[in-house]
Amino acid sequence: MRLFEGKGFSGVKGLYPFTAENLLRVGLALCTYIKVKREIERPALIIKDEDFIAFSLAVGFMAGGGDVVYGEGEGDVRLKLSCEGEGVYRLEFDGLEEHEFLMVESILFSRYNMPRAEGEGVGRIWIQEKKP
Repeated sequence: MRLFEGKGFSGVKGLYPFTAENLLRVGLALCTYIKVKREIERPALIIKDEDFIAFSLAVGFMAGGGDVVYGEGEGDVRLKLSCEGEGVYRLEFDGLEEHEFLMVESILFSRYNMPRAEGEGVGRIWIQEKKP
C-alpha cells in the first residue's frame, strides 16, 4: 500500500488519507524518521496554512517530540498545501527526497508502536515569525 505519490499525497478532507487519525500518524512517523535518520533531537516543521490538514499533521509531529513553526522560519520540513479543485487537496513536503518517503511509510505502516514524546519532550508550536 502506497500513501505518498512523489513528495506528498492528495485527497478530500475527512476521508483517507486526510482523516485526523491518519494525519496525526503521518506527522508522528515523519518526526520519528527525522529524529532517527538525521539524528536531530528536536526537528522543526514549518506550516503556513491555518487548516485542518496542516494542524492535524502538526499535532502528530509534536507528539513525536518535534516543534512546529507557524509562518516563516527555518525548519527541517516545510508543508505545502494546495487545492487541486472540487475539494481535492494536495499536501507536499519540502526538505525530504522522494526516496525518504519510503522510509516514512515503512515507519507509518509498521506493526510496532511509534515512539511518542512525554512530558517536556512533547514538541511546541511557535506562532510567530521565528523560533527563538
